[in-house]
Amino acid sequence: MSTSTQLGAPPVLGQQPGTPEVIGQPGPGDTGDLGAVSCTDARHCWAVGTGVPDAATPTATSPASPPVTVILATANGGLSWAAQHPPLATTPQLSGISCPVTDHCMAVGSTGSGSGPGLVLTTRNGGLQWSQAANPAGAFALTALQCSNVSDCRAIFNDGTADVSARTTDFGRSWQQEGTLPAGFEGARDLSCWHESDCLVAGDTPTTTGHGQGAIAFSADGGQTWAAANVPAGSGVLQGSACVTQSRCLAVGTTSTTLSDVIPAKGELLQSLDGGRTWSRERNTPPIDDIYGIACPLAKVCAMVGTNWLGHPSLGTGAVALSGNGGKVFSAASTAYVPLSLTALSCPSALGCVAVGGDVLARITLPAPMSTDHTNRRSLTR
Repeated sequence: MSTSTQLGAPPVLGQQPGTPEVIGQPGPGDTGDLGAVSCTDARHCWAVGTGVPDAATPTATSPASPPVTVILATANGGLSWAAQHPPLATTPQLSGISCPVTDHCMAVGSTGSGSGPGLVLTTRNGGLQWSQAANPAGAFALTALQCSNVSDCRAIFNDGTADVSARTTDFGRSWQQEGTLPAGFEGARDLSCWHESDCLVAGDTPTTTGHGQGAIAFSADGGQTWAAANVPAGSGVLQGSACVTQSRCLAVGTTSTTLSDVIPAKGELLQSLDGGRTWSRERNTPPIDDIYGIACPLAKVCAMVGTNWLGHPSLGTGAVALSGNGGKVFSAASTAYVPLSLTALSCPSALGCVAVGGDVLARITLPAPMSTDHTNRRSLTR
């Protein structure tokens, strides 16, 4: 049982009464800022994030600070998590992870030194050992990753001037550069590919200083070429996407157009009926605020994670919304101990998801696939 649900425990800001559909817990030790998670099945998941880069070389009078944990793993569906350690002298900044099978994972980001270069880490034994793999040529930082299997991983990286896609067929030993994303596209935060050849990347294009318009890049040839999707004018920054069917896709983000800071805003939900080429706003307003991630493990079962802004001045707490009808209607989920914004999720089955944000890890129970969200809930670990 989460400590926040024990008898006599003080309430956590934003927590609702009753049996929670979302149960969070703090990460072990000195967990950093988690921002990506990947589950191979309902029991095995890995989460990665960022830590504070080493400020200086430790000396006798200025000893090194304790290392920040930026890789965590669970083998029991998120009931408990253990730290894993990359073979680096500095704390890396990891922005993406994908685990196509239980013993193979790849994580990407940057070395954390503040000046690049990009970083690719792999494990072939479930994280007992992590090794530094090849970096795509010219990659300053890798921002998104998806592996459909150990012989097919795609990543998005920035080369200092543009976002570019790359592919590896030997699990990071070598990379082939593919297409450059549309001119002006930046802030690639998510890569979603399905049917091997169709891919979406959510992000933004700058409009004025410090502000941008939501943008989506799509590829119909596995990332070799990219085109800009038609996104409604005035859309806020987009953070993630998922396709419910081959033609129907959803994208999420915030109504805020501010790029340089986090501004409390409402959630943005867009829909495409042609595989991500053209988008429109959904009629139903999402029941949570700024949305950072979405996943649909079944055609009728979806979950989104983000923030609820409470009080004045606004304080952000973690929020989850669930749908049992393919994302047509989302309902806010009840939570226990989710004090920080949730920024990523992975849904390995129709039973549940795991979400992360800050130093918090959360288990999400999904609705049964019915025409409405008023259904019985089933546990991820049951």
